[in-house]
Amino acid sequence: MSDSRPPYRRNVAAVIMDADGYVLVGRKKEGGRFIHFPQGGVGKKETFEQALWREIAEEVGLLRDHLQIVARLAGLSYDYRRKNRKREKWAGQEQTYYLIRCIGARPSFGTRVSAEFGVLEWVHFRALTPEMFVSFKRPVVAEVLHAFFPSDMQDLTSHLITLDTQNRYRYDAACELSMFCPSDRVLFAGGKQEALAQMRDLQVRIATAQKALENKRVLIVLYDANTRTAKRRTNCLRRVGSVFDPILTRVQKPADIAALTDGGRCLLPALVTTVPAVGETLFLAESVYSIAGLLTQEQLEAVADFEQLLADDGVMVLKFFLNISAEQWQDCGEEPSTARANAEQVLRATSSPIPWYIVPAEKKWYRDYVIATIVAQTLENSISDSKNTPNR
Repeated sequence: MSDSRPPYRRNVAAVIMDADGYVLVGRKKEGGRFIHFPQGGVGKKETFEQALWREIAEEVGLLRDHLQIVARLAGLSYDYRRKNRKREKWAGQEQTYYLIRCIGARPSFGTRVSAEFGVLEWVHFRALTPEMFVSFKRPVVAEVLHAFFPSDMQDLTSHLITLDTQNRYRYDAACELSMFCPSDRVLFAGGKQEALAQMRDLQVRIATAQKALENKRVLIVLYDANTRTAKRRTNCLRRVGSVFDPILTRVQKPADIAALTDGGRCLLPALVTTVPAVGETLFLAESVYSIAGLLTQEQLEAVADFEQLLADDGVMVLKFFLNISAEQWQDCGEEPSTARANAEQVLRATSSPIPWYIVPAEKKWYRDYVIATIVAQTLENSISDSKNTPNR
């Protein structure tokens, strides 16, 4: 039997914070009982972020140039109250919350009034509680406050770093693979269906960035340290690759990977095939990385040296290790401790100059969401950097 219940309306909400940890909230009128975060619906032709900046400008008068996104928490939802006329069209709202930091000094609003807020005020994050919000939003607010400002947080600056997707999953020489949880989903509050909605938004962001970076070369590596099957990498490539512009994207699959391990054979011919063309995003699922666990330390160092050459030549290299649980290793016919030790060796030998991202891969939809999010952020940062770099 089909579900005739109305769908949920896509919605964005902003938790705007100043340098001292005070958060901007509004009340419907002076002396109003409840506070609210700026929020609003996402239009049919809008991305989540386009709607975010529009709502912030309309409701509190702040412009995008004065704000910086620190973190996102997607997949939150609540039902409308029965008396809400919007229930005829939607069951409730599916929300994506953004933690946003003010750039520079805290803005002054004076007596400005919008259609949504009669008064605006700043409240320190430690003073915010769900009870300050209307009752039907409290479960969502409680989850947002716990994610953005947990009660056991010692240092706000350090905590904000862990909320950033790129920082949370970046691997470097100071890391160990055991520090990364295969089932981690702390940066996403919803499930598979909510993630699919986010992927549609990421598709627009990535395709837009690809076109803006028409002269940029991008290399994306997928690696899972499993030499017995390519199924996981192939599925990941298919799912993540679907959000890229097909005209500007290519998949490279060398003909004979196994032969590379024959008697210390030179890796250069295989590595040369991994160079993307100008304006192209090149995906590697089956490549020299696929058999990295079988390479000698000298060969791994040669791979790292080649990555350095690519970076020096202006190629953007993004490397993702698909981190799975011990049970999943066993299902693939691998002994977990041996497989992870081999992976650790590869990651350490090739984490410089290009760091790896250790992606939780126990849930495929979250794996795909994390990879697409990191790619989108990296491409957009590159666009921002190019705009801020003076011409010489």
